[in-house]
Amino acid sequence: MRVLFTVALAVAVLAVASPAVDAVGVERADTRTGAAVDRLVEAGRALAAGNDALRPDHGPARRVLELDLPVGGVASTPLRSLTVGPPESTGERGVDARPTNAATRVAWRVQGGTERVRQVAGLRLRPVEGERFELGRGGRQHLVLRLVERDGRRVVTVAAGLPN
Repeated sequence: MRVLFTVALAVAVLAVASPAVDAVGVERADTRTGAAVDRLVEAGRALAAGNDALRPDHGPARRVLELDLPVGGVASTPLRSLTVGPPESTGERGVDARPTNAATRVAWRVQGGTERVRQVAGLRLRPVEGERFELGRGGRQHLVLRLVERDGRRVVTVAAGLPN
């Protein structure tokens, strides 16, 4: 009878604790991803502040940034997506609708969580090609940032991988 009671008590404790552990895992992964986004934005700002913008074929200033994004595990959940691009209120194909609109939208979601969005003023962080840069997984990621001139505007491009 004691064994049965002990097993029943253990199951009840686990049933109560499991949602709390899941919530903590989502919170921890969101916080970790938010810190990585902060590092990405600061690296982009530093690159833009300390260099001249050049055309992509003229050897623009670049920086390689290593981010360690959540992959899951004990009390953490994995990153499902991270996207970087223009704010949703801008024009087609990632071109800012107004020449003075230097802004970036960074969005991410971890497994079991809701989408988080950060609007960044004063920085055009864009993919090398396409409208949005997207990572679909966590882990150690190497991002290459380059300061280029596009249509007379200073743009920090972001791409996955190591530089050429």
